Parts: sequence; structure tokens; C-alpha cells
Amino acid sequence: MHIVDTIQVRSNLNLTLRERGKVKARRSGHNIFLNLGREWLPKLVGYSVLPAGAPPPPLPVTPEEDARIRYMGVGIGGVRQLQLGVANAPPMSVHYPGTNARTDTDPTVIQLERPVRLSSVGAPIPPPYAASDVWLGQVQAPTTHPIPTSVTFKRVFTELEISYGPFLTVPLAEVMLFLHSPNPTYIHLPNNTGIAYDTFDTLSKTNAFALEIDWTLRF
Repeated sequence: MHIVDTIQVRSNLNLTLRERGKVKARRSGHNIFLNLGREWLPKLVGYSVLPAGAPPPPLPVTPEEDARIRYMGVGIGGVRQLQLGVANAPPMSVHYPGTNARTDTDPTVIQLERPVRLSSVGAPIPPPYAASDVWLGQVQAPTTHPIPTSVTFKRVFTELEISYGPFLTVPLAEVMLFLHSPNPTYIHLPNNTGIAYDTFDTLSKTNAFALEIDWTLRF
């Protein structure tokens, strides 16, 4: 009898493009958990400081890690980008420059290859970006648990997020899951580091479409 003595984190990822509620396109995948995620998870279950005493009082306690999964971000990078003609032409090449070499099999990945904004105050500008630009979307709470050993994070990017201003059609091909941070400017940074990543066949986001992402982690 084979006994598995390690906890494996598996992911199920579903992306759905809708127009007025009607499904227009879907993508599904199984991404890998990144090294940053593997380093974060063990710290989540322990304490760095516990009170002394016999018996010890219940409080105060200090967790070793208190960050939780809170955001999703998307981009136009990744090896499965099927619309390089759009991705590598203005306005994408001007506002979101970069390569399309990232795969979803490399656990050393730390950030999106070519992240895109959700919104900006006023007209968006090329890099260096405005401090008010928003790059990450908060997931819905509470989370759901399809089975007791899984958790699903959901985010709906609205019609006017991502595809706004000069970005009439945004060829999305990568997605990342992020933790929260005590830094108040965290959601405004394009180079956030994530814990899980996937690249997928291009979904063309316009202001006629909402994008729903359901990301399930199974233990």
C-alpha cells in the first residue's frame, strides 16, 4: 500500500468571459503552486510567539504568518498568448511592454510577465506608471469549499475594468493569485509577487465582457 506523507496543493482554474450574463468563452487549467506559495503555507500554521505559564493563558499569541489570499491579477504575457499581433502593437506594447516566455510549469515564477491595470485615475500613462493605478482585484468573501479539503476564490472583473480608455481589446493570457500585504500601496504595484500562476489560451477582454475567475486550491 502506497502512503503519501506530504500535503500536495493542486489547483483548478476556470475563467469565463460573459456578455450580459451569457457565456462567450471559457478557459480551464491546472496550474502549479509556486515556490513562494510553498514557502508561505508552512508558516501559516504556526506561531512565532506563545505566552508562558502553567497552564499557559490563551492570549496573547503571534502567528508566524498572517497573510491570506486576497487578490487576483491578470496580464498579456505567457507562452500561450495567441494574439501577439495585438499584444506587441500600441497601445499594449507602449503601456505593457515585455516578452511572452513565461510558462505555468516553472515554480520559480514570482510575478506576472506583462501585468495589466484594472483601472486608473484619469487617462492611463505608460511606464513609469501613476501611483493611483490599480493592478489587483480583491476576491470575494467568504470563500467557498466545494469539498472539505478545498477552497475556491472568486473574482469578477467588470466590463469597465482592464478594457478601458485606449485599451479596446486586451488579449489576456496569464493570471496570478496574490496574498494581502500591510503595505497600503500594495494593490497599486505592477510587480507584486504571487503564490500561484497560470498561462492560458488568449481571452480577448473588451468593455462588452465581464471576466469571472474561479480558482480552487485542493489539499
